[in-house]
Amino acid sequence: MRSLQTFLFTAYFCLTMIVLGGTIFSVLVEYPNWFANVPSSLEATRKFYQVFHPGYFFQTTAPLALLSGIGFVITGWRIAPARNLVLISLVVLVAIELLTFIYIYPRLGIMFGPDSASHTVDALRQAGQQFTVADRIRTGLAFIANGLAIAALFRYFKQRYSAI
Repeated sequence: MRSLQTFLFTAYFCLTMIVLGGTIFSVLVEYPNWFANVPSSLEATRKFYQVFHPGYFFQTTAPLALLSGIGFVITGWRIAPARNLVLISLVVLVAIELLTFIYIYPRLGIMFGPDSASHTVDALRQAGQQFTVADRIRTGLAFIANGLAIAALFRYFKQRYSAI
């Protein structure tokens, strides 16, 4: 059971860090290019993402992080100090997912969807501004979730190795 707990916790920790790293990359490298010269920069972005887009990365790693975190909470229920931090972190990650699905995806649809060329430049810029604000909130929440995961890491391994 301890090996499974350690595996699930380590997977959770690593996946949340990977998601944060991908988020930081997107904020620093991708998004400035998206909004550099609307609408031509959005058109260039649409043409660039012909095979895969960043969503494929996040739509894989974020659910895996959630599942591994839930798995750890179940298997590590008796390790209350780490479990509680992981639970709070999971709530933050769920909030990120809700923000993404409910608010951010519709803005991405305006900017990059099949009918995006039919939108006015002002509508595209407004969607870009709304996306940017929401993404900053999402990024801040990701830092909070990862801070909680780091705190859980210390509590988990303190508990795990104090019992040996």
